[in-house]
Amino acid sequence: MKNIDLTILKKKPELDTRAKVIIEPLAPLSMVSDLPGSFYKSLRSPNKKMLCGLFENLIGWHIDIADRTKIQKDLIKHRKKQKIGYNKPQSGSTYIPLLYEYFDIEMITVPPAIHYNDLWSRAYRRADTIKHLGGTRFMDGYFIKPWDKLTSEIENNKEISSKEKTNQLDKSFKEHIGKFATFYSSPTPREYIIPNEPIEINLTIDPKLLHTIKESILINNNMYMGNSEGWINLKVKEYEK
Repeated sequence: MKNIDLTILKKKPELDTRAKVIIEPLAPLSMVSDLPGSFYKSLRSPNKKMLCGLFENLIGWHIDIADRTKIQKDLIKHRKKQKIGYNKPQSGSTYIPLLYEYFDIEMITVPPAIHYNDLWSRAYRRADTIKHLGGTRFMDGYFIKPWDKLTSEIENNKEISSKEKTNQLDKSFKEHIGKFATFYSSPTPREYIIPNEPIEINLTIDPKLLHTIKESILINNNMYMGNSEGWINLKVKEYEK
């Protein structure tokens, strides 16, 4: 497994270089910033947190939330020693960006775009209740008959109340949770946009981060924006102040 180089986080952010990020959509984009309700509304252009995710994916920082939390705690202590303030960019998703301090957005050129709504398969999980089985279609084939016998015994027991039956069913489900699909999907309305031209974003950026991004693009430019279906081609170039 390739080691992840986090040494850039030790240095003070120096936003003394300008760069232009050019995002060429290869598929419809859906860039959702806030935690939505029944409808996933897209932004017209990526926000700073999304760009962080784009850059971190590009350079190979595929780090889970537990490790990101630990890194962030160490980063806060390190910035305090450097006498630099640290703000947690935690609105919206649970994603914790680590490169947030190393660039700022100056200007975004948003091109005209086609907008449309479509259904998107959203993953759900109800590990605490048997209601999960109302969504999932899959389970261990060898467990179908034992599970049917178990639930029938509970449901046909006339000596217990409906509430107690529900409690026993939930308990049995939790005890055998490994026999069922972990997630089930539900169709959810989501907005998509198709920009007529590339999205151009002017940044002030740390030169070390810019160098790392430009080197990484030469190796791997299979990127996406917003969700895993929003494939893009990414270009980054430096320009003078």
